[in-house]
Amino acid sequence: MTLNTVYPPEALNFVSNPELVVDVENFATGEKHMMGTVNLWDKNSRKEKISASKVYVGDFSQSLSEFDMSCYPFDYKTVYFPISIQQPADAVFQLQLVCAGGGGQKVVDHDFPNKTACEWPAMGSYVGFSWDKFECVQPKDWLVECRMKGIRQSNSLITAYLWPSIVYSLMGFLAFGLDVKMAMPRIAITMLALVSLTNLRNQVLTLVPSSGDPSWMEEYFLIAVTFMFLNLVGHTTSFYLESLGKIQMQKMANKVNLWGMLSIFCLVISARLHVRQCELVSEVESGASVAATSIAVVVVFGFLAWYYRYGFKELCHKIKDLPEHGITALNLDRQSDGPMTV
Repeated sequence: MTLNTVYPPEALNFVSNPELVVDVENFATGEKHMMGTVNLWDKNSRKEKISASKVYVGDFSQSLSEFDMSCYPFDYKTVYFPISIQQPADAVFQLQLVCAGGGGQKVVDHDFPNKTACEWPAMGSYVGFSWDKFECVQPKDWLVECRMKGIRQSNSLITAYLWPSIVYSLMGFLAFGLDVKMAMPRIAITMLALVSLTNLRNQVLTLVPSSGDPSWMEEYFLIAVTFMFLNLVGHTTSFYLESLGKIQMQKMANKVNLWGMLSIFCLVISARLHVRQCELVSEVESGASVAATSIAVVVVFGFLAWYYRYGFKELCHKIKDLPEHGITALNLDRQSDGPMTV
């Protein structure tokens, strides 16, 4: 960042280096490079002026800025740069914001409509953000507040984390497509998906602040890991039903865990993104995604209830007998499933 200070020669009567009393308050670590001074002729005031530039190379603290990470990676940041006259020089000098150089132009600031405000063209893409125009306003005689808004470039995060996690999640669900006798491959695939999702989640945690509410991406990985655990429960249920000879109910459990739980997984992910009301995510598109996945859940479970109606009837009878016979009502003996075979 380059800060250019212009002052009249009379300022040297009060301070040996007037350019040093003007500083960026939130400059944290790095170096400040002082450029040489240049004598200028001001056509408007018809007086001589002295111009001095200061280049900041390093990091700027944003501890006073509020960054909402709840929609990460579909979010943006606004960074601030307060420029002020250091005390006690503010009792002698006053700042005056000038929209000069680099395509700067005067604008009207909504927060300070009666104060001088300037803006400069977009800065381009740096450190994972696409930066918008650079804006400055002078609310006080001794203070200039500058800000710059950056939209996070989410494509790289999607390809590096979200897309692999989707593949791993689908692996976990597709394991139910294997024959129930292939117990080891089914469990191995689900465990591989679970471990891979956990590793990706740990990598994501290093990219976001450890304090505050979890971001959408953190919640997404937590939901994905939870569903992989439910897949392990589904495999166990299928093996148990197979051991009892309940072939019909075992096939029903397979299809429920594959298509039913997959549709619920998509619904939960879409709903959690929609309720966050992210500015960079279209509310119409997220709402349509929730509606589509909701319809998919109803259609999938409706079809499975009809296709495996005998298995569902038997399960419903067992559940109805719970108040009367207790947990023993769920004991499934080895007997044939209804007349329907698949």
